[in-house]
Parts: sequence; structure tokens; C-alpha cells
Amino acid sequence: MYTAAKRILTLLLCALCCLPAAAAREEAFVPTVRHTKPAPPQVHITEQDLSAYTLLYETSDAEYYWREDRDIIAVLDKANGYVWKTGADIGFPKQVQSRVKEAESAEEKLRLAEPLEKSMNSTYIGVANSLITAEYRDGKTFYAGSAAEKGVDSLLSAIPGEPGRFLLSVDFLELQLRVEVEVACLKKGLRYDIKADGISGPGKSKLTAIWITPFLGASGGEAAYFDPDTGDYGEPRPKYAPPGYAMVPDGSGALIRFQDNQVPFVEYVGDVYGQDPAIRTYYASAASDAVPLRNPLMPVFGIAHGDRQAAFVAYAEEGAEYMSVVMRPEENLRLKYNFCYPRFEYNVEYYKVYNRKGSGYFTMTDEAFRYDVRMVYLFLHGDGSDGSPAADYTGMAQAYRRHLIEEGVLREAQPASPDIPVRLDFILSDMKKSILGYEQVVVTSARQVGEILQQVRDSGVSNITGSLTGWQAGAETLARPDSFRFHRAIGSEGEIARLFREQAAQGATLSLAREYTLLNSRMTSYTNVAAKHINTWYLLHDKSWVFPSAPISEFSYARPDVAASWVREIARRAAPFSTALTVSGITGTLTSSYDRNGVSLTLPDGIRAVQDALSQAGQQLELDLVAPNLYLWQTAHRFLNAPVGGSRHVFETDEVPFLQMVLCGSMEVYGPYCNFSFYTREDVLRMIDYHLYPAFILSYGPSHLLADTLSGDLYSTQYEQYRQLIPEIYSQVNAVLRGVGGYKWVSRFVPQAGLVVNRYEKDGQKALILVNYTPSALSFEGQTVGPQSALCVKEAPRP
Repeated sequence: MYTAAKRILTLLLCALCCLPAAAAREEAFVPTVRHTKPAPPQVHITEQDLSAYTLLYETSDAEYYWREDRDIIAVLDKANGYVWKTGADIGFPKQVQSRVKEAESAEEKLRLAEPLEKSMNSTYIGVANSLITAEYRDGKTFYAGSAAEKGVDSLLSAIPGEPGRFLLSVDFLELQLRVEVEVACLKKGLRYDIKADGISGPGKSKLTAIWITPFLGASGGEAAYFDPDTGDYGEPRPKYAPPGYAMVPDGSGALIRFQDNQVPFVEYVGDVYGQDPAIRTYYASAASDAVPLRNPLMPVFGIAHGDRQAAFVAYAEEGAEYMSVVMRPEENLRLKYNFCYPRFEYNVEYYKVYNRKGSGYFTMTDEAFRYDVRMVYLFLHGDGSDGSPAADYTGMAQAYRRHLIEEGVLREAQPASPDIPVRLDFILSDMKKSILGYEQVVVTSARQVGEILQQVRDSGVSNITGSLTGWQAGAETLARPDSFRFHRAIGSEGEIARLFREQAAQGATLSLAREYTLLNSRMTSYTNVAAKHINTWYLLHDKSWVFPSAPISEFSYARPDVAASWVREIARRAAPFSTALTVSGITGTLTSSYDRNGVSLTLPDGIRAVQDALSQAGQQLELDLVAPNLYLWQTAHRFLNAPVGGSRHVFETDEVPFLQMVLCGSMEVYGPYCNFSFYTREDVLRMIDYHLYPAFILSYGPSHLLADTLSGDLYSTQYEQYRQLIPEIYSQVNAVLRGVGGYKWVSRFVPQAGLVVNRYEKDGQKALILVNYTPSALSFEGQTVGPQSALCVKEAPRP
């Protein structure tokens, strides 16, 4: 039986191999979520009836109106006549029907007969209209909008002496909660400020979150319309839904296009900077081999209506560490709307353990998190031809980048070389179990690093940056992060210093790399070092499922202020011979810490500690940061392991390089390691499309020697396997990207499926990078780009 089955399988494989080549050539290009699709259809821009609104304020670019009974601000964009409303502008069915019934004439009935929303109850109509919504726990989760039908009073009043600024006071009567929101009308945008002191009342202990304008830019809806012939409402039908999408900061950026879903989806929730381990439901967590979700590295999102017609970008200037971006696709909560909004967390439910057996109960914190919120919304119009950011995700990236440059978070920078750089990181060693305890497995020495770098230079690649991981005695597993003891089989401190100086003389930049967040009890004592959960137990992270043979499986998290002191120490010791330092862990993991008296280290405290340490280290060394959160961008010289794409939720429709467009021109941005499934032809094209530089992690010896260590997931690192691939990938990416060195990335669009056009500008000169993901040659503006190829085309300079 086995032999027969084997013979049949062999015949099938032979048949597949003998398929004519023409069949492969005729293979059609099928876009997936990994590709960006052409722009959505045009939105219908019609004049809006604002007779129920009162003019609040006017600038050269916009008019601002207020509807008192529904807490809605309408913003009229003077550039195109488009009206944005902060709420859905829906009447409560009972109130609408009562007014219609009391009307005396048919004309009056028709005037008062607003559509009756059919996909929402009265609670959600209040949420849909509201400027803010309170989310609270009282046995279960409830929602109350500032424009609720009952139980809530709100009042908008002008702030004396400050034109364009208003105060919205909201009293949630049943909750016994008062929230004050300062509203500022910008040149063409809105700013909301919720101060910590602006939230008061006994109900504050039940408050879990505040949502801001959840239905701004929402698309969809289903309503019954009044029929004057019958004098009654007809059957519900879909409302006009503006075509478009929400841009969420999932990884590099993802679009969720507005569509009529046939099944309910869960919502997208992006915890900005990642979830704080100290306030998770349980103090213990475990690593798994599931593909992890990508946390937003920046507190921004946006919505676009139509094809470069109308859009907004929204970002947090304060309170970002407590913010989530929530996008609810149509049919979520059984609502017929697509909508996206920021959620700011004020309390959590967690499992409080009260004995060593793990017994406990669910409860909430005694006090709400205390912080200020500032959200800014900027409205965009057109295709960018007038010099303003375009009304699409690329314009959102441009507008956000401008803001970050104005705030000093990013800077304009020019490349040091006409050729792009390549990143070559080296894994030197790690620890495994041995008969007598632990053994340090060395797979690369300092001398071997030098030999490999010389061979790479001999292959034609000269602009090299890189780092050494596992350089300490005890490696990443057992060495305390601030230890500066080198393992003798790797090389002494003098030999490492000589390697760095020799490479610097040949134009290569090397650095010492270290992860500073995860620690274990063999590495250091937890006392005053490890962070504690809100239930006052030390945080626990178990890696045994992923690394069953590793010598250590239980870890905790370092307090950010302690980790920051470790970075300072390593920077101080490395500065005499190194020009750079590679930092990971604290760049992307943010945690608070608690004790019996409550919070002992807040998230803002942790951010400031890490910022101060990296700012100090950055005065001595160039900082290479691994996937850093936005609050560290000001200190970064190189951005490592930039995400490519998002988490690929089933409702995400496109992936876009929003992050890369924000960063481009401010620092070197490197992609994931090419030797870990990022080396196919399409991956190389995506590197070019996303303006990413190639990176590899290498070893001299075979990677299987690390199988029983915590570096066991580095399953393919031996240089000999990649000797040819490194110059091959580098030359392909460099051939295109070197043509736009020092240029500004100004736009990106998809004229047809599979063809991406990136526009760059520098001193009045324009350049295009055409990326063809399809198996057929495609043309754009007279330029033909071959199958699965990329091309840089420069406009002839003007005389």
C-alpha cells in the first residue's frame, strides 16, 4: 500500500513539473491584503443643510457649526465644500415620530420627518451623535454618550477672551460623573483637551474609558424614510455610504475599506505602544508560537472619503500611552456602520491574587489613571497639487510628519553616502544547559566578524552598519544588562575595541547590542529591579512553550527607570571605542509598576526615564533602536526591524507604508532580517516600495548549535548560506533607491492592480519609483517596467 501511494505521488509531481511554461506565464496577478489596491470611488459632494446648526467660528479655510441638541460640530471645508460632522446626526425615533405626529400640515410633517435609524438602539444613537462617550463598569460594561436621550446634560460655552475656543461640560447624571472638554477650532481642524482635573465625581471610580467623536467620518447606516403619499415610514433601506477607508497604525499601516460585510467581525483594537504588562488582567503571561499582533508605534489614525477628495488625520499629543485606536467594521456590534475612534483608558479590571495558591477575585483599581488628553484632528482636501497634504493616507503621513518635525520629534537629514546602507548583525553566543550548570555556546568570534565583513566588502558592498549580540560573559540569557565582561572565546575588550576601530577605518559602523527589558532571577535579584503587577506580584513571562530546551524559561520585566540606568552604563563603557549603540526591549515595551501603596512608577514616569537615558547616550553615540515607539524617535539614528504590513486581520484590505513615509528623510530605516523569510522577489520589491534598507543576522558557525538556547529561533544564520544572497539583494535594492537619496517621498498611489507609483522630490526635481508586483510588463506615463521589477525614473532638470 505504501509503495503504491508513493508511486502515485511521484507521478503527480512529475505531471506538475511537466506543465508547459506558458501556463506559468499566463498566471494572473491576484492582489492580497499585502498589496495596496487602487483608490476607492469618488464620493458625492453635495451641499449640506446646516439650518439646525449655529455658526461657532470661522477661519480662512473652514467654518465651524454647532448643533446643541446633539452635541455635534459640523466643519465646512472651504476648499471643496465638504462637511465633516463629529456625530452621525441621527434623531431619536420616538422624538422624531412624536414631532411628525404633532405636525398639522403635510408640508410640516415632511420637513420634520427625519429618517429613522434601524441599526441602532437609543443608547447607541446617543453614542453616535456624541462628542465624547463614557465607557464604565457596573457589573458589566455600559456606554453613555454626551448626547444621550436621557440621564446626561451637556453645555457648550465660549471661553472668554479666547476666540475659537470653547468648553463642553458634560454631566453624566446616573453615573455621577462630570467631564469637561476644551474644544479649539484650528485653521482647518479641531483640538480636544481633557485635563485630569476635568474629570470629577463619585462615578470616576467606575469610568473605564472615554471615546472622542467615535462617528466622525463614519460610513454606512440603514434607515426608514417618510413617504408623504402614505403619511408613514416605509421599509428600511441603506443610506448613502461614502466610499473610503480607515487608516490604522497596525504595523507599517493598514487600510480597512468601507464595505457591506455579510458576517459580523470583531473590532480592530490597536494598543498604542503596546499593552502595559502591569495592568493586564493577570500578572502572568506566556510566549506562544502564534503570529503576534503588531502594536501601533505611533498614536495616529485617519479616515478618507473618496479618491483624494476629503480626509482627516487624527493624532494624540498627550495621553498617547493610555490610548487605543479602535476601528469597528460594518456589522460589528450588529451596526451597519464603519467607524473609527480613539479610546483613552482610565481603569481596568484585573485578577487580584491574595495567596500563594493563586486564589483571587476580579476587581478594578481604587483610583483612575491620572493624565491629560490632547487629540488633534486635521482635515485634508484634494490631490495635493496645491501644495497641501493630499486627502489620502499619503497626505495623512505628510501632515503627521510635518507636525513631528515642528515638535522636534523628527528632523530632516541627508544620507552620508550615495549608496544605501546594509545592516549586518551578528549573533555571537548564548547559553544552554550543561551537566554542571550552564555552557556558553559561541558561534562567532570577534575575529570571525572581521573576516565576514571583509568578504562582504570584497563582494561590492561597502556601506555597512551592524551590531554584536551575545557579546557578554553569560550572553543575553544570564548576563545582567549592564555587565561589561566579555567572553574569552569571543574576544577580550581590547580585541572588540580593535575590531570596531578597524571597521570604522573602512567605513563600517559596529555597535554592541543588548535587550534591556526581560530579566530572570539567575541574572539579577528582582528587588527594586523588576516591575510589579497591579496586584503587587512580580510580572511573570513564561517562554517554556516556545523554548522547551532553554536553560531559563521564567522571566520578568525590568522597571523602565532601572533599564534606563543600564543603558547609560553600557553607553559610558562603549563610548571610548564605539560610535554607536544598539538598544532593544525598552524601545518597544512600556510598563508601569505597583506596590502596596498603589502605583510606584507610572507610564509617563517610565517614558521620561528612558527618554533621558537615551538622550544622554545619544550625545556620545549614534543610537540604533529596534522598532522604537514614537517617544524615542528624537534620539534614534537608525530604525531597526521596521514592520512591513500589519497583523492581517481578516477585515484589513490593504497594507501601506504609512510608518515609512513618516520616517523617510529623518533616519535610516531597515526592514526585517532578509534571512528569515524576507528574501523572495516580492519581498525585495516591497523593500524598494517601502523604502527600506536590507538587513541580515549572521553567524560564523552553524545556527543549529544554538537550538537549545533562547536564540533557538534564529534557525538560519550561517554566513556561508548567505554569502551570495547579501550582495544580490543589496544590489537590487540599491540600484533603485540610490536614485532618490536625499529626496522627499511626497506621494504613493496605485494606478492599476499590482503597479505602485512612488513620487519623490528634491530641489524642484522629481523622480518616480515604479514597482510592478505582477508577472506581466506594465506601463505608466510612457515608462514600461518589467514583470516583478522596479524602476527609478527621474524628470529631466529644468533649465
